[in-house]
Amino acid sequence: MNTEIVAHQRGYTLLELLTTVTIVLTLTALALPSFSSMVQRTQGEALMYSLLSAAQLARSNAITRRESVVFCASADQHQCSSDWTKGAMVFADANNNRTVDRDEAMLSTLPPAPKGSQLIMRASLNKQYLRYMSNGMLENTAGSWVYCPASGDARDARNLIFNRVGRLRFGDDRNRDGIPENAEGQPISCPS
Repeated sequence: MNTEIVAHQRGYTLLELLTTVTIVLTLTALALPSFSSMVQRTQGEALMYSLLSAAQLARSNAITRRESVVFCASADQHQCSSDWTKGAMVFADANNNRTVDRDEAMLSTLPPAPKGSQLIMRASLNKQYLRYMSNGMLENTAGSWVYCPASGDARDARNLIFNRVGRLRFGDDRNRDGIPENAEGQPISCPS
């Protein structure tokens, strides 16, 4: 008696597997550009909210402490610099030298901006720091920060505007072209 055992194979053919992989890769390729843009937008918004929070902390401490508080760019967390992409700090600056001395309190530090991005401060008198006085006002300064993502796309750029009174606001996209406007109502631009 000859009995044949019929085996049923289970699995996928090479053609089915290649078709599935091709579909997955095509969908991934379509999704990546929008995902990358979303990540850059989110990084920019997070950075701008960090700046807003640090500036509000500086203003609040200047009023509470009744002394000058500085918010400035700093890579070493000791002296002010002009490169906001390397990080920033907020500290009580009783002697107005824009350097953290032994008797001056470090109130906050901010990490560097995302790699490849730009964070530019544009202020009157070309100042690269904010000095909050004991009444909460800024020392002769008005201006803004502009964040430009690594892609340089102005649609993913953000700006935070400050006035001499010490108040801050985000730049709006009032004309609905996808690019926020500066304090003068002009679309912000990212340097190349």
